[in-house]
Amino acid sequence: MNGQARDVRVVVADDHPIVLLAISDQFSKIAGVRITASVNSGAELIRALDREPADLIITDLVMQGDDEVELDGLRLVSRLRRSYPSVPVVIVTMTTSGGMFHELCKLGVAAIVSKEEPANELAQIALRAMTTKEPIISPKIQSRLAREGSTAKDLGREQPLSPRELEVVRMFAQGMSVTEIARTLNRSVPTVATQKRSAMRKLHVENHVDLVKYAAKTGLA
Repeated sequence: MNGQARDVRVVVADDHPIVLLAISDQFSKIAGVRITASVNSGAELIRALDREPADLIITDLVMQGDDEVELDGLRLVSRLRRSYPSVPVVIVTMTTSGGMFHELCKLGVAAIVSKEEPANELAQIALRAMTTKEPIISPKIQSRLAREGSTAKDLGREQPLSPRELEVVRMFAQGMSVTEIARTLNRSVPTVATQKRSAMRKLHVENHVDLVKYAAKTGLA
């Protein structure tokens, strides 16, 4: 990068100070890259991007948001992709849900990086993500997928849940009963019950607690 070029502006969001420090430290070692904002919630991330444009967004998936503004999980990623479609979004996460990875790729994130990766690996993946067309999946997440019999390419395929199944999971996780969901969606109770069971089978969850956890992690709840 020559001296005439403008620095790459990076915004980082994570609710763990140590993670923020480690990421910022790695980027400070790379010429031509500048951290323009370091924040700890989705709401603060949106405000930082509104104040100053960015060339790259690096954000945790699950953070504590402001009391009055809930921006977390897929809700946050969806907002970022809608409001800043030209800015690559790199997700750093401890989540291991294959269904969530599918949703992130569907939304168009540039990369998904495990928090178990070294900070320098994250920095290199993030910079590569600015110029690649396909999502980059970090090595540790690829290993996780391999143990489940999947590959990074599988993430670009159709979301494992149908739109109707996603809708049922979202409403169930919000505390609605199968009967209430059926009435709200104008479906029969057996149909909604079948869609819920189908979603649980596809997500490899065996009980309602894990189903609600999945919804919370992916921003559906």
